[in-house]
Amino acid sequence: MISRIKPCIFEPAIHGESTFLKQVAQSFGKACESYAAAARLQQQVALTALAMLCANHNGKLLDLGCGPGWIHPELKNYCHEFSAVDLSAGMLNKAQSLQLATAYIQADAAALPLATAQFDKVFSSLMLQWCQRPEAVLAEAARVLAPGGRLVITTLVQGTLQELQGAFATLDQKPHTQLFLPEAELIKAAGTVPQVTWHFEQRNYPLYYPDVQSLARELKALGANQVAGRSATGLTGRGYWQKLAVAYEKHRTAQGLPASYQVLFITGTKNAR
Repeated sequence: MISRIKPCIFEPAIHGESTFLKQVAQSFGKACESYAAAARLQQQVALTALAMLCANHNGKLLDLGCGPGWIHPELKNYCHEFSAVDLSAGMLNKAQSLQLATAYIQADAAALPLATAQFDKVFSSLMLQWCQRPEAVLAEAARVLAPGGRLVITTLVQGTLQELQGAFATLDQKPHTQLFLPEAELIKAAGTVPQVTWHFEQRNYPLYYPDVQSLARELKALGANQVAGRSATGLTGRGYWQKLAVAYEKHRTAQGLPASYQVLFITGTKNAR
């Protein structure tokens, strides 16, 4: 039987993190209807990451940061049953409409209301970059994983949207895009979770757009523009966007304006006791 969404967002330990968590939840909640259609990158990355798990119908799987659940029909080939967790109630409601998971749980990935060692596989794609404490998220993923279990986590890292960042930098010094962590910082964070044998692989995913406005519309449809703080910088004037378009134009290729996404694939196996 499908369970109801559980209100399990916990009070964070770091000052200011509560506000950030609310901002993330609200941003992606607003995008729950538009997300799947705009998620070109997310779909490519998630399918690649899913192939890094054993394709069988055994065991229990946790989808950490499930979003609208577009990948849930695929998860049936990788486990006997799965649970879905997301910070956003809107995203969970959208995922729950598919009625495929055995549980839908609203929670902070850094403080999961789940029993230890209850999952055989943990899957999380392009969620970790929105977490202020990646070491806590990795520790929680490892905690709920059974010994011998497998986890696959993907995240955006430094160098993502570098073309857009460069164009903005020609106009002002405001932080218009999310500042993603370098790969080395995430490797260091994983090092605080010694019960898992970790492996890391970074890949570049270039996407192309006819103009900078198309890129901005896609980020908005994904909910990512609000999290990055772009809406707070007063980017409403036509003149500003025209200047931004000119600055971005130097990157144009035959395929269009490129936007680079640097994706780190984090895989691991929990050590047997």
